Amino acid sequence: MMKKMGIILGVIACVTLVFILKRNKPSAVAEEKPDERIALLNTVRTAEGPAQNSIKPDVQVITSADDSVKTEPKELSDPVKSLLLQDGAEHNYPSLLAEINKLNCALSGADVAALIEMLAWPNDRFPEGMRPIEINAVKNDVLDKLLRQETLPEGIGIAMAEMAADPNQDAVWRDYCVQFMGPLYERLTTEYTEYTESNSSVGSEPSSVAGGEKKPDEMEVIRDSMFQALDERGTTIAGTALIGLENLSRIHDEFDRATITAKALEISSDETASTTSRLTALRLAASLTREDTEEHGGIDFESSSEAGGEIYNEVVGAARSLAQTGDTVLLRSAAIVTLGEVGSSDDRELLQSYLLDDDRQIASAAQLALNTMDERTSAPEVIEEPKLADTSTKPAVKQKPVLINQL
Repeated sequence: MMKKMGIILGVIACVTLVFILKRNKPSAVAEEKPDERIALLNTVRTAEGPAQNSIKPDVQVITSADDSVKTEPKELSDPVKSLLLQDGAEHNYPSLLAEINKLNCALSGADVAALIEMLAWPNDRFPEGMRPIEINAVKNDVLDKLLRQETLPEGIGIAMAEMAADPNQDAVWRDYCVQFMGPLYERLTTEYTEYTESNSSVGSEPSSVAGGEKKPDEMEVIRDSMFQALDERGTTIAGTALIGLENLSRIHDEFDRATITAKALEISSDETASTTSRLTALRLAASLTREDTEEHGGIDFESSSEAGGEIYNEVVGAARSLAQTGDTVLLRSAAIVTLGEVGSSDDRELLQSYLLDDDRQIASAAQLALNTMDERTSAPEVIEEPKLADTSTKPAVKQKPVLINQL
């Protein structure tokens, strides 16, 4: 009996051992390792081609010895990290200015893109305690550095136009963006002209230059943005845009001076516009009108039906009205000075009445206006000898207008 039991137990043990061995036998198809699947996926994507577009900008792809793929962002320079508040240090206005001074004129694409993004930050993204005037100064200096790069950053003008039109941005920063548009337009024009001239033998007009951006398209965006800024009349933006447009109109025909003059008159008479924009508009309209008078050989527009007479009369009418009804002393003073520059003898009595005004600034402006009017009426007529036609293509340089803050 015991012998039978031993045989039975031996059989059971053998069966159990065979079962265990079969259960632990490796599969005929080995399981793929994670790194091998990644390598395979990468091979398929590379063969297909378009899958490479899924890689985010400013990301480097690094393949290790075991064919695994890793991604890591391009490294930002230390000054840019500090400006983005990514260096772990506490910053304030002086420390950020110090970091800006470390920026060079050959920043990497990653640095440029990061700084352009920083320019659009709301004020609460900056260190606590920084005043708006300090934040705007930091942004101003960063934008200046970007515009001085050896290669102009691609799309910088479009970014400026977007910030200038964004009502959520600080009004002063929007004004700064408009101020920079004039110099940027000049550089875009110069670089595009140089490129087209150097490649004129190709036979077709290029659409882009150094940096990759389409210059004519970006220039059009800037032009449109500056004219649109003329409708931002509740702040200083409209006046700033007027000055920039007038400066560009001196050498670029695409900025029509008659349109700019008409806009200036419209703003000067707009009671909803800020005082600063109104007085800037009035002074600029008067300056443009005087230049048109000189170009027409000193025509008396006041009694002339020739082109320009209507605009001249509108400028004089606006000056007369604001001299009496301007809502601030500064605006009235500007109008009085303007009246002395473009008014007629009929305005002398009005100007003389302001000599006795209780406000010394009004009285001083009236005296200046009368002196200017006397110089205009007593100036001897100058008869110039005929000159040979000027065949030079260099644009004539016109005298810039005198604004009220230069009086």
